[in-house]
Formats: sequence, structure tokens, C-alpha cells
Amino acid sequence: MKVSIKKKMILCFVFAVFIIRCNNPEVDLTIASVFSDKMVLQQAQSNSVWGEAKPNSIITITTSWGENLTTRTDDNGRWVFKLPTPYYVEGSQKEKHSIQVTDGQTKIIIQDVLFGEVWLASGQSNMEWRMNQCESCVTNQIEEIEKSTNNYIRMFSVPQDLNNESIKYAKWKSASPENTGSFSATAYYFAKNLYDKLGVPIGIINSSWGGTRIESWISPKKIMSFDETKNFVPDDYGFIKNRKYLRKKDDSITMNLAKKYGFTPLHLPKFVESGKQWNQFNKEWEELDLFDKSFSKVEFDDSQWDEFIPKLNKYGGLKCDGRFEAIFDESDPLLSNGIIWYRTSVEINDISKDYVMQIEKGIDDGDQTFFNGKLIGNTFGWSLERKYVIPKSIIKKGINVIAFRVTDPGGGGGFNSPVKLYNDDHLIELPFNKFKFKHHGFTLNELNILVHNYSNSQLNNIDREIRKDILMTKPVSEQNQFSAMYECMLSNIIPYGIKGFIWYQGESNVSNHHEYSNLFSGMIDDWRSAWGSDLPFYFAQIAPFEYDKELNSESLRESQRKVLGKAKKTGMAVLLDIGEKDDIHPENKKDVGERLSLHALKNQYNFEVEASGPLYKTHNINRSQIEVEFEHSSNGLYSDGKLTGFEVAGDDGVFYPAKASILINKIIVFSKEVSKPINVRYGWQNWFIGNLFNSEGLPASSFSSL
Repeated sequence: MKVSIKKKMILCFVFAVFIIRCNNPEVDLTIASVFSDKMVLQQAQSNSVWGEAKPNSIITITTSWGENLTTRTDDNGRWVFKLPTPYYVEGSQKEKHSIQVTDGQTKIIIQDVLFGEVWLASGQSNMEWRMNQCESCVTNQIEEIEKSTNNYIRMFSVPQDLNNESIKYAKWKSASPENTGSFSATAYYFAKNLYDKLGVPIGIINSSWGGTRIESWISPKKIMSFDETKNFVPDDYGFIKNRKYLRKKDDSITMNLAKKYGFTPLHLPKFVESGKQWNQFNKEWEELDLFDKSFSKVEFDDSQWDEFIPKLNKYGGLKCDGRFEAIFDESDPLLSNGIIWYRTSVEINDISKDYVMQIEKGIDDGDQTFFNGKLIGNTFGWSLERKYVIPKSIIKKGINVIAFRVTDPGGGGGFNSPVKLYNDDHLIELPFNKFKFKHHGFTLNELNILVHNYSNSQLNNIDREIRKDILMTKPVSEQNQFSAMYECMLSNIIPYGIKGFIWYQGESNVSNHHEYSNLFSGMIDDWRSAWGSDLPFYFAQIAPFEYDKELNSESLRESQRKVLGKAKKTGMAVLLDIGEKDDIHPENKKDVGERLSLHALKNQYNFEVEASGPLYKTHNINRSQIEVEFEHSSNGLYSDGKLTGFEVAGDDGVFYPAKASILINKIIVFSKEVSKPINVRYGWQNWFIGNLFNSEGLPASSFSSL
């Protein structure tokens, strides 16, 4: 049979991707982990299905909807099918289907398969942000989760694991009070609005990782093609291939800092979230000695440690007196990140029963928790609930000592909620102001730390040059290395059949906003090439937030806006009206998801809706005034108050605040300070609440005509 060039390209690509082996290494036949019970297959198209078996063996795939296909594995044991699917038919007795794959000896059966519309959701923390991420950090989250039961909305979340181990345990889940809390909030609301409008199953593959830069989501081949990045990688670059070199480079940076300032350099085990499963990395953390083993012991003298007296408290909407930011200013990442030990005591007189220690909203990021010197908990996951059993056999009548080693490699850290001890008869809450603490090490990234001997008072007065030197030269976190996310988070699911992409990222690239437009449009091309299809790509413009003064997030928003003119079949959800001044993670994820869905509804599903807020088109100069025209404003513009945020500049390039008024679907702008205006801009600052909308209620994007 003659094979088309296009099909050859698809087969070659699929054979080149990273294949996930199944749980049992003794079973030769495997299928990629993204294919599991409850999955949603893209309806009415041929979908790639792939796996591994013995080299040159015959693989057969049989489906409940009548497909029966056979192929042979290649010399490396890789196999792939292009599996056709029909349209979803509402009410069909066979709307839930099954797939069987066999090599003649072993069978893999996948059940409860639906046909529908599948989208890939990706980005950093605002896409990762779960429905139950923390209390009150998603609007109306309790009610939304409780009423979320819908077997036709399903999500597969790629675990955050650079070693590709945790994905073995990942499964598709359907929306329900038990599952929806773990769903990406933005992606859930996107899916929910599509389902409400289309009435067909919606599948979301969520591959996102907080704090990641766009460079890590781009393939090595594409990275080597950018002027912005090609000089920083070797000609044969690959993240996995070059990991040893990158680690060696990071170790060199760490050793130089240690030698220069007399710190002790040490390696950390990996952070691996695997559904709380005990694995080798948890064991490594349990046995880890950072010259701190004595801190967990009952007899340790902590009289020289300071009391944990909260004075600050401001990180990301998580207000808890046990967080690092309650004691160290979050604007100082040298101290608000790191390894901190906490010690406290509790009096227990009834020792007839076990107790449970609960930290409902988790510890950020990892902890090893000791009760009377015995390890009772060892968890990784910055918002995973901690629920550790304290057996009565280790409880002493009277005073008992509790110690926590908390490791936070970046962002916020510490306790997200109070520490409680309880059983059927007693409930004890441990006040943080009765804790003692010691900052033990600076985390340079997920693998390297510098143990120091500074007291807390010395920490707050570290020489500015030392602080700057450590922060300026610290190693790059592994997940932010070039192509790390592409090779370890994305390649696991390429080229699963999808309808398109949704994306929410950019906060981590504010510092190189001038490069973002080119990198982003290039990444879109890169992903489309990986899927072998010109798929639509819809993204959220980052929301306003009070970044540090030297950062210009408005320029990043502008770079995102300009991508619309560089990459076809794209759309942008403007969020200028829902930012939060002190929280980079706005609670309103519903509007984000729904605004992204408007683009899909209009362009993929032919709904007559306005998908975008007003976007700057052009401006005309009329003596002392500027007349601004917008796209997506044909039905008129409005403001929910006095228009603010407009500025104009003359030929000297200096912008002055301007008055603005609406004239149907245009804006008239002028300033007494500028008699001959040339340029105009709107919302040109980090923190700004947009109040210009089109008649459909969608906010206008910030812009600059320069």
C-alpha cells in the first residue's frame, strides 16, 4: 500500500516522541499514559494512538465503534495508529466506548471513552491554578465545585515531574465534587462554557507549571532558530540530553558562591508530586542530612532560635501567620525562599488514642514533619493537605516536641493554614506565635542550596552586595531551562488529537518583554508543527498587578497584543478589568475561561458572538486632539465611569495624562499639556483597572501607538 508523504511525516514524528512505559515493566505492550479510562477522543477525525511493544511485533487495535486496525512495531518497539472517530451522537446507547490493544499475548482495554471536543490547556500558574488551590482564591469556588458534577466534562492533568515518572499514575477524571477541585480553574470554566453551548463532551488536557518562562515551552530545534536564544545553547541542544551539563554548570555557580562567602553547598533531592505516593525521592528527602538532623530531636536546645512573631503577611492571597512572608519580606527572595525549620511544643495529657495532625491547605512546597523526633510526614505539593497520623506509641504524657523542615525553592513558602491536632475527644490548634524558627539555607534552585550560619538578625542585615551577588548568579531552576517543559511536559501528549490550544502565561517573562512577541509567535508555530496541523491558539493577556517598579508588565501585554498580527488563527482574552493589585493570581478565573471560550465558539463552532474586547487599530490627529479607532467595537464603546488611563505625547515622546471621551465607537483624547499630540496610549502601567468596554461587555486591551 502506498503511504502518503503527509502520513509518513506523522509516523516519523510520533515515533520520535517520548513514549511513556506502563506501570509494570515486565509487560512489553504499553500505551502512552494519556490514553486511560474516561478519556475524551476528538470527534470526527483520525487521532494518533501510540505506545511500545517488542520490536517487529504485530499490534491490533479494536474499538466498540467498529474499527479494527493492525500495524507492526518498528525496530525500537514503537507503534502508532491513526484511529478514526465518528461524531458524538447525543443519547446514543453507545456514547461510552471502549478500545482494546493487543500484541497477541497481552491486552490493554480502555473503557468509558467519549467522543467530543478536546483542547490543550497550558501555561504557568494562572493556568495551573486549581479550583481548590486555596481558600477564597477562586471566586465562589465552594459552590462551583459542589455543583460541578458532569460526566461530559473531563480533564487529564500532566503531573509536574521532569523525570516522567508521575505520569504513569495520571488518569482522566470527570467533573464532580470529588475531582473538580483538582482541575485547572481557567480550563474548567473554558470547558464548562463550551459544554453549555455545544452540548457535546469536552476534554481538556492540562499541561501547565507555575513560574515557567516561555523559553522552556519551546522545542530545542526552535530554540536554536531564535536570535534571542540560539547563542545560549550548543548546536545539538536538548534539555534531557544536556541535563548533566546544565547541572554541572549550576554546581559550578553554587561552588563559587559557597567559596566566596563561606557557605556550605549541598544538593537537594528532586521535588516529585506523585499523588502522595511514596517513591525514591520521598525516601531521599526522609534521609537527607543538611547538617540539621539534630533539629528534629526532642533534646535539641533551641533557646537561641527566635520566636516566630508574624509582622508581614502578603503573598498571593494566602494569608496565614505561618508563611515565610509573615516574617521575611516577600520582595527579598533570598530570605522569603529557602529552608526554614520550625519547632514548637504541645501538652497532651490523654495518651490513650492516636492523634491526627492536619494542615488543611498544605505546606508550601515540601515538608518533613517530626513528632518527638519521629518522622510522621513527608510530602511535596505546595497546596496539598497534610494529614499525618501521630500514633499513641510516640506520644508522651505532658510536653511533646514537634519539628518541621520546610523547603521552598521559589515563590511563596511556609504554612498555608493553621496546624491542628485532633482525635475523637480532643482538638488542639498550635499558634504560630508559639513556634521558634531558624532560616537554615538559601535555595538557589530545586537542586542547589547554600547552608549558612547566620542568625535571623544577621539575615535581615546581609550586605547588599552579597545578596545581589547570590540572586544575580544563582542557577536557573530546571523547569525554566530551555525546552525543559517541551521535552518533559508537552512531549508526553504530542500528538494527541485536539481541536486547539488555550494558553495563560507571560508573568515570568515580564523582564524580557521586548523578546516575548517573537518567542511567543515562534512557539505557536512550533506547537502547530509538532501536531502537524494549523490548530487555533487562544491566549489570555496577563492581568494587571503591582510588579516591582523596574518591571514593565504593560510592555509584556503589548507584546502579547502584537502576536495577534504575527500569528494567524489566534485570539486574546483581555483581562484588564479583573487584575488584583496585591495578587498575581486573580480570583476571577470564570471570566478568563469564558473569554477564551468565546474565540472557540465564534471561530470553531460558528456562533455569532463577539469574541474580543476592543483592540487598538489606528489613530488620527485632528489639531490638538487624537481620535482612536478600535477593532471589535462596531456596536459601540462604553465606560462604567469616567474614562481613565489615556495619555498623549508630542514629538518629544513625553506622555501626559489626557482626558478621553467616547464618540460612538471611537475615543477622542486630548491634553492641555500637549498642543500637538502625535502618539497615544492607554492603561500603560503595571497596575491599572480598565474601564473601557465594547457594547458586548468585553474590556479594551492596553496599548501604545509608539
